Amino acid sequence: MTDSSNDISSLYPPPPSFYKYFTKQNLEKLQHLAATESNNKDEKENILNNDPELQYLIPPPLPEDGRYRSFGNIWQLKDELPDLKQVGIPQLYKNNDTQDYTDKIKQLKILVKSLLLNFLELTGLLSLDPSQYEKKLEHIRIILINIHHLLNEYRPHQTRESLIMLLEDQLAFKRKEINNIKLVCKQVEEKLKEISELPINDNDANLTTSSS
Repeated sequence: MTDSSNDISSLYPPPPSFYKYFTKQNLEKLQHLAATESNNKDEKENILNNDPELQYLIPPPLPEDGRYRSFGNIWQLKDELPDLKQVGIPQLYKNNDTQDYTDKIKQLKILVKSLLLNFLELTGLLSLDPSQYEKKLEHIRIILINIHHLLNEYRPHQTRESLIMLLEDQLAFKRKEINNIKLVCKQVEEKLKEISELPINDNDANLTTSSS
């Protein structure tokens, strides 16, 4: 059991041991099981009890706790940005429940200025007492994590704005293409009108009559 847990939590886990159960014979049994699922549930349970290998071919249900493990990390089924307090990091900026992202920009500027100030203090501290650098480095680390987290909170707004710009560019391109098509059509109509207004010579008329 311990070896299996280590395999799952390792950074590059080996293939699961049940891959050898995906044989042609078991796949045919699984198709028969799917056909009898809606008709007779008792028969389905009997087939699974008599042939436990088929249980590995059936997709498992979603985890009840909403988490799963992959490549040594635990992931949430619902993709959401956790709060800094949940991961044990002090939050240095104010929360804004509204959709006004201009406040996030102001908070980012404040954090960047604080980062620069702490960096200058670190350089001065290293020149006076290098042994006291750890506390200042921890402050800088916390500020950087807050900046990164605040940028992630800004991602939805950035995505919407990028999509709007993309749609506007596509709309402008299509309008330009339509105008070009209209211009070419107008030029063709003018040429046809010029041709239709050209005088017809007698020789041309005779040639037209003889050809008909």
